Amino acid sequence: MELGYLQLCADRRFHRRTMEAFEAATGLGPDEYWIEARPGGAPAYPGTTNAGRLAYREGALHMGWAAHGDRCLGFSGESNDEIRRKLHRAARARAEEFARAIHYELFGEGGDVTVVRVA
Repeated sequence: MELGYLQLCADRRFHRRTMEAFEAATGLGPDEYWIEARPGGAPAYPGTTNAGRLAYREGALHMGWAAHGDRCLGFSGESNDEIRRKLHRAARARAEEFARAIHYELFGEGGDVTVVRVA
Protein backbone atom coordinates (compact mmCIF):
# COMPACT_ATOMS: atom_id res chain seq x y z
CA MET A 1 0.00 0.00 0.00
CA GLU A 2 1.33 3.44 -0.92
CA LEU A 3 1.13 6.16 1.72
CA GLY A 4 1.42 9.91 1.71
CA TYR A 5 1.65 13.09 3.72
CA LEU A 6 0.07 16.49 3.09
CA GLN A 7 0.95 19.74 4.83
CA LEU A 8 -1.68 22.40 4.16
CA CYS A 9 -3.41 25.52 5.39
CA ALA A 10 -6.23 25.10 7.88
CA ASP A 11 -8.40 27.65 6.02
CA ARG A 12 -11.90 26.23 5.67
CA ARG A 13 -12.18 27.56 2.11
CA PHE A 14 -9.32 25.47 0.78
CA HIS A 15 -8.47 22.54 3.05
CA ARG A 16 -10.94 20.01 1.57
CA ARG A 17 -10.27 21.10 -2.01
CA THR A 18 -6.55 20.73 -1.36
CA MET A 19 -7.03 17.24 0.04
CA GLU A 20 -9.15 16.23 -2.97
CA ALA A 21 -6.52 17.61 -5.38
CA PHE A 22 -3.79 15.68 -3.53
CA GLU A 23 -5.84 12.48 -3.70
CA ALA A 24 -6.46 12.96 -7.43
CA ALA A 25 -2.77 13.63 -8.14
CA THR A 26 -1.48 10.69 -6.09
CA GLY A 27 -4.24 8.12 -6.40
CA LEU A 28 -4.33 7.86 -2.59
CA GLY A 29 -7.54 7.44 -0.64
CA PRO A 30 -8.48 9.70 2.28
CA ASP A 31 -7.22 7.12 4.77
CA GLU A 32 -3.87 6.55 3.05
CA TYR A 33 -2.06 9.74 4.05
CA TRP A 34 -1.30 11.88 7.06
CA ILE A 35 -2.22 15.56 7.17
CA GLU A 36 -0.86 18.50 9.10
CA ALA A 37 -2.60 21.88 8.92
CA ARG A 38 -2.01 25.36 10.27
CA PRO A 39 -2.63 28.90 9.02
CA GLY A 40 -0.30 29.57 6.10
CA GLY A 41 0.22 25.93 5.13
CA ALA A 42 3.63 24.56 4.24
CA PRO A 43 5.42 27.95 3.97
CA ALA A 44 4.37 28.79 7.55
CA TYR A 45 6.42 25.93 9.00
CA PRO A 46 10.03 26.96 9.63
CA GLY A 47 11.29 23.51 8.62
CA THR A 48 10.35 19.90 8.71
CA THR A 49 8.04 18.75 11.45
CA ASN A 50 7.72 15.67 13.59
CA ALA A 51 4.62 14.66 11.60
CA GLY A 52 6.45 14.96 8.29
CA ARG A 53 9.41 12.95 9.54
CA LEU A 54 7.10 10.33 11.07
CA ALA A 55 5.15 9.92 7.81
CA TYR A 56 8.39 9.59 5.84
CA ARG A 57 9.77 7.01 8.27
CA GLU A 58 6.50 5.09 8.05
CA GLY A 59 6.76 4.90 4.27
CA ALA A 60 5.10 8.02 2.85
CA LEU A 61 5.98 7.91 -0.84
CA HIS A 62 3.88 10.94 -1.86
CA MET A 63 4.41 14.24 -0.03
CA GLY A 64 2.34 17.34 -0.69
CA TRP A 65 3.17 20.90 0.28
CA ALA A 66 0.27 23.31 0.06
CA ALA A 67 -0.76 26.92 0.53
CA HIS A 68 -3.36 29.25 -0.94
CA GLY A 69 -3.85 32.82 -1.97
CA ASP A 70 -7.00 34.92 -1.89
CA ARG A 71 -6.19 36.42 1.50
CA CYS A 72 -4.51 33.79 3.62
CA LEU A 73 -4.67 34.75 7.28
CA GLY A 74 -1.36 32.99 7.85
CA PHE A 75 0.27 35.59 5.57
CA SER A 76 -1.94 38.60 6.17
CA GLY A 77 -1.48 41.31 3.57
CA GLU A 78 0.70 39.26 1.21
CA SER A 79 -0.23 38.80 -2.42
CA ASN A 80 -1.00 35.48 -4.09
CA ASP A 81 2.32 35.73 -5.96
CA GLU A 82 4.27 36.30 -2.74
CA ILE A 83 2.65 33.29 -1.05
CA ARG A 84 3.20 31.14 -4.15
CA ARG A 85 6.92 32.02 -4.11
CA LYS A 86 7.13 31.06 -0.42
CA LEU A 87 5.41 27.75 -1.18
CA HIS A 88 7.78 27.06 -4.06
CA ARG A 89 10.82 27.57 -1.80
CA ALA A 90 9.33 25.41 0.98
CA ALA A 91 8.42 22.56 -1.42
CA ARG A 92 11.93 22.53 -2.93
CA ALA A 93 13.55 22.44 0.51
CA ARG A 94 11.34 19.55 1.66
CA ALA A 95 11.99 17.63 -1.57
CA GLU A 96 15.71 17.78 -0.84
CA GLU A 97 15.25 16.52 2.70
CA PHE A 98 12.81 13.72 1.85
CA ALA A 99 14.63 12.60 -1.28
CA ARG A 100 12.98 9.17 -1.70
CA ALA A 101 9.46 10.60 -1.94
CA ILE A 102 7.55 12.09 -4.85
CA HIS A 103 6.69 15.72 -4.04
CA TYR A 104 3.75 17.89 -5.05
CA GLU A 105 3.22 21.62 -4.74
CA LEU A 106 -0.46 22.53 -4.33
CA PHE A 107 -1.75 26.10 -4.50
CA GLY A 108 -5.34 27.24 -4.01
CA GLU A 109 -6.62 30.34 -5.72
CA GLY A 110 -10.00 31.47 -7.06
CA GLY A 111 -11.69 28.37 -5.67
CA ASP A 112 -9.38 25.96 -7.54
CA VAL A 113 -6.28 24.06 -6.46
CA THR A 114 -3.46 23.49 -8.92
CA VAL A 115 -0.98 20.67 -8.46
CA VAL A 116 2.57 20.69 -9.81
CA ARG A 117 4.94 17.82 -9.33
CA VAL A 118 8.21 19.04 -7.82
CA ALA A 119 11.18 18.16 -10.04
